[in-house]
Amino acid sequence: MRDFLSNQSVTAIEIQMLAPDGSFLMNTSVGLEIDGAGTKDVKSLSSLISHSNIFRDLEEAGSIFDQINCLTVTSVTLDSSIKGFYLFQHSSSFTPDENSSDQVQIFSSLMTIYLSSKLILIPLAKNLATPATAEQVSKLTARQLLILTGMVEGKTNHELSIDLGFSVSTIRHETMAIYKELGVSDRKEAARVGQAESLI
Repeated sequence: MRDFLSNQSVTAIEIQMLAPDGSFLMNTSVGLEIDGAGTKDVKSLSSLISHSNIFRDLEEAGSIFDQINCLTVTSVTLDSSIKGFYLFQHSSSFTPDENSSDQVQIFSSLMTIYLSSKLILIPLAKNLATPATAEQVSKLTARQLLILTGMVEGKTNHELSIDLGFSVSTIRHETMAIYKELGVSDRKEAARVGQAESLI
C-alpha cells in the first residue's frame, strides 16, 4: 500500500457509496482533505471532474484522471455494477504515466475485496439497493420502455439507435433518465428490473 501511495503521489483517498437517487450516503476519507471534496451526489462529482456520464466513462476506461484537480476516480464495483466511487487525490506535481491507470484500478479492486471481506462494503451496498417498483417503471415514457426492452434483450446503444431510429446521444440521454427513474446505476441493473417485474 505504501509503495502504491508513494508511486502515485497519493495524498488522500475518499470512498463514496451511492444511494438509489444518486446521492452519496457514505463519505470516508484517509489522508489530507481532497481538493473540491464535499461532493454530495453523482451530479456534483461529474461536474468536479468534467465528465457528464461518469458511469459510462468508468465502464469504458476503468478510471478517470482529472488533471485540473490532480484527482483520479475509479468505481466501487460489486455484483458487476457500480455502487460507489474511490477518489484518489494526487500531489500537484504528479504526472500520470502509461501504467498509472492500471495501477489505480488494481488498487481499487484490491480495496473493494479487502473492505468487502471486512463486511464494510457489501452490507452497505445491499442496504442501499432499493428495488424499483411497478409504479416507478410506469413513469417511464414509451420511448424509455422501448429502450428498456432493448436492454433486457442485451442490445447496445448503437444497436438501439439503429432499431429505434434515434441518435446514439438520444439513447444515452434516455438511458440515464431510465437509471434515475429506476434508482439503478447501470444497464445490467435496469435490465434486471425489467425482467424481475415481468414488465418487459
